Amino acid sequence: MRTSFTAIIALSLLSGSALAGAESLYLRHCASCHHPERHGLTGPPLIPEYLGAKDDARLASIIRDGIEATNMPAFKGVLSEKEVLDAVRFIKSPAKAPEWGLSEMLSTRAVSDRASAAAGPGPGHNREELFMVVEAGSGIVHFMDGVSFKLVGSVKAGAVHGGPKFVPGLEHAFISSRDGWVIKYDLLNLMEAGRIRAGISARNLAVSADGKKVAVASLLPAGLVVLDAESLEPLKTFRDSGAISSVYALREGRRFVAAARDRAGLFIIDDITLEETFMETGAPVTDFFIEPQGRYMVATSRGSGKLWVLDLREKKAVKELAMPSGMPHLASAAFWERDGATFAAFPHIGEPVLSVLRLGDWELEAAIRVKGPGFFARTHENVPHVWVDTGTDTVQLMDKRTLTITGEVVPEPGKKAMHIEFTRDGAYALVSVPEDDGKVVIYDSRSLEPRKTVPFKRPLGKYNAANRRF
Repeated sequence: MRTSFTAIIALSLLSGSALAGAESLYLRHCASCHHPERHGLTGPPLIPEYLGAKDDARLASIIRDGIEATNMPAFKGVLSEKEVLDAVRFIKSPAKAPEWGLSEMLSTRAVSDRASAAAGPGPGHNREELFMVVEAGSGIVHFMDGVSFKLVGSVKAGAVHGGPKFVPGLEHAFISSRDGWVIKYDLLNLMEAGRIRAGISARNLAVSADGKKVAVASLLPAGLVVLDAESLEPLKTFRDSGAISSVYALREGRRFVAAARDRAGLFIIDDITLEETFMETGAPVTDFFIEPQGRYMVATSRGSGKLWVLDLREKKAVKELAMPSGMPHLASAAFWERDGATFAAFPHIGEPVLSVLRLGDWELEAAIRVKGPGFFARTHENVPHVWVDTGTDTVQLMDKRTLTITGEVVPEPGKKAMHIEFTRDGAYALVSVPEDDGKVVIYDSRSLEPRKTVPFKRPLGKYNAANRRF
């Protein structure tokens, strides 16, 4: 069958017209989170290089139904089915990926002339008591004293994903933003010490065990960037690794471990030589935790219904467990010891369940029904409970000995409560109410009585320096 040149031109114009309509749709509904040029802001990039192997049906499902426990809303009822499919075609259409190499990174680098002393007391504050509080409504990370609960410093960071990190000696903290900035904060003088844009879009960062290097998981361009922690100068980029879903610093063996987003494996990088090896896994690692000794990773892959226990020293899987309660949120696991054994508790995305895993023999001890699908679990060695949010106005408390729910707190009836962190000694628990007129409520961790409220605009994570070194 012959096709006329006129028909080809007509089809081309029709396709261009459809894409133009889809672009207008994108700018109206998506650009505020994903960037007008699809490079990513609070949401990830939406260009073919980032979307990888996701097919049209999967992308349409994400647009239509959203993604649980993320900022991605459901557009079912907002967009017609045709508009959903038009949006899929648009985000899979070619887009100019920005150049972002060494020269671009260095052009953004700024370091303060005022250097911190290597050691010694700070100006009137105990660094081990400091909290970082992520205020999503303003794009600011605040520094709060964990005794008086007064704010002592702040830095503009934008949309933050992944917990900020403290160096082991608590001289500095590092923060990564969704749009690729790495901010260094001086904890001695309570001031910004420098910043550099490591990429256009980033996932998280990790600080090496000696505090001398910072690894940044970059989504656009895809790969890993390692910076000198003192000067913020790039030391090495790993662009052949593809997109990295997260990076973590291991205490054992002086290594970074990075999960490949689109490959079934982990990149393990010596944090001294920066030499890279690859460890194959059964599926791409979507979420994971590293047990407290730093040898084993417990990992899962979205949709697999399984957990894998990976020996990072021997670079092999040692156990596989069925996980019937939906995808676990492993990165938020809480750890504690009891009768010589170590346990981890973690919630499940989309399911009202808190699972308890016994480490060492890697057996599931319990699956406890909670009030709703939560996202964060937290405990402290001086606290008798694991505190878990439930996606509701209630934070529930699980007794660490009986593995039963024995209490709850409700910071504000009818308003979502989320993310728990403890003071250095565990005496107080801090819970966020992430509203525009939100707050952090501070509870006595024994009596469960509220002791103080600190107002914030959509507060999310809170990170205590003594509890969050790595």
